[in-house]
Amino acid sequence: MSWTQEFKTARGDAATLSDIGDFNQLVSLAETVGRELQGGGVSSRQIRVLLSETTAGVSRIRRGRTLGIDAASPDRAQQDRAAQREAALLNISLVYSAGRAKSGEAYIRQLTDLMGEVTGNVRTFEDFKVLRKFSEAVMAYFKFHGGK
Repeated sequence: MSWTQEFKTARGDAATLSDIGDFNQLVSLAETVGRELQGGGVSSRQIRVLLSETTAGVSRIRRGRTLGIDAASPDRAQQDRAAQREAALLNISLVYSAGRAKSGEAYIRQLTDLMGEVTGNVRTFEDFKVLRKFSEAVMAYFKFHGGK
């Protein structure tokens, strides 16, 4: 089963990321992804883009610094729109990283496909925070399984 299929199974009938009932399935998926990325010759630099972009995205959303939103104190509706924009833009960074990959190219492409599915389920700022936690978990398991 591909990572994307595993995500769809973990998501079940939840409309958004924060609606997923059992986050243990997402944690299990993050471990699988981290372990396979490490075994596939992927460097931490190649996947750090995922973690840094999601972390920076949360900060930009909180400060109202996302494209199309210019508010010192964004309200919830503005934050939700910003989260959707940040999620869409994250895919661009991953596609760029996949195109530049010299080692572990197949795994980076698989990660890009997975994150395309995951980011497609971001509707709110809370969903984006779940995305960030998932990204942290992927990196943590990558390192845990020996990633350099």
